[in-house]
Amino acid sequence: MGVCGVLLYLLHDYLRDRSLSVLVDGQSSKDYPIGAGVPQGSLLGPLLWNVFFNDLLQLIPEVYAYADDCTLTFPCDSTDHHATVVLINQALETITSWGRRWQVDLAQDKTQVMLVTRRSSPPAIPIPPNHLDGLVLPLQTTVTILGVEIDSTISFTSHVKKTASKAAGRLSCVKRVSHLLDARGVSKFYAVQVRSIMEYASLNWSSCPPSYFGLLDNVQNRAQRLINDKALPDEQVPSLQPLQHRRDVAGLCATDKIHREGAPHLSALRQPWASPHPHSTRDASTRVHQLSVPFTRTETFLRSFVPRYTRLWNNLVRETGIHETPTMHSFKSDMNKWRKL
Repeated sequence: MGVCGVLLYLLHDYLRDRSLSVLVDGQSSKDYPIGAGVPQGSLLGPLLWNVFFNDLLQLIPEVYAYADDCTLTFPCDSTDHHATVVLINQALETITSWGRRWQVDLAQDKTQVMLVTRRSSPPAIPIPPNHLDGLVLPLQTTVTILGVEIDSTISFTSHVKKTASKAAGRLSCVKRVSHLLDARGVSKFYAVQVRSIMEYASLNWSSCPPSYFGLLDNVQNRAQRLINDKALPDEQVPSLQPLQHRRDVAGLCATDKIHREGAPHLSALRQPWASPHPHSTRDASTRVHQLSVPFTRTETFLRSFVPRYTRLWNNLVRETGIHETPTMHSFKSDMNKWRKL
């Protein structure tokens, strides 16, 4: 990692002779020595964890990680599931060996396996089991990654339904305390406690069928009625922004970060710029700022992040000059005005 000299000694001193104790009602337990891992809750904690965890990411190219949450993805030939299962088990064995070496306990009960396919009928050939440190991992119909439930068809319908149910329950809590608040107080309370649930990672599940988004809209409509009921007779209460409007603005802001700012953590979503138009047309002058739209065969893929917001970005470039706005704040402000038209 290139760490040497005084800095290396400083890190060595920082990590050694660490202990853990529990304090309850002023009484402290005995110190328990910590011989592995990195300290949590410190400024150096995330950096040290990335250094500690990085070699596992190098060992297994199919792994995607966020903090200590890992996901493995493998393409699978429909005629030879066995070969894919062998590769998965080899990767799991590598992870198990890495965990033993560095004294990391693997959460076997949280480890899930799912076959992603849009076929209506399951494979005719039985799929061999996957193993993690001797434990058989059964196939699941859904897996949850960083709070987003992903189903085997990548439709996200189950996630949206659960999100709508959770948001409706939270809105009921807001309603129970609404007698203590005015209209603006209810609006802010809704935005923090309810809408935030419905917007968590929303760009990841934008391919969900539109009818399911109606479940989220129903929750917001209930919130709008609650806000209106709290308004005074002569009070002007602004309407809540439509959830799809907010998703579109967020998607275009993300597209701007990907292509204009070159955000490295979003580089996998980057699309090539559109090729120059061979003829002089009304659209030719803006072509240099447009993106190449990926070919799509299905409605599901058409609704997903890259195709949807690439097309929306090109519309933005053709109709406005917002894409040349210098700051993200002004870009987002102008975007909100444009999407309202």
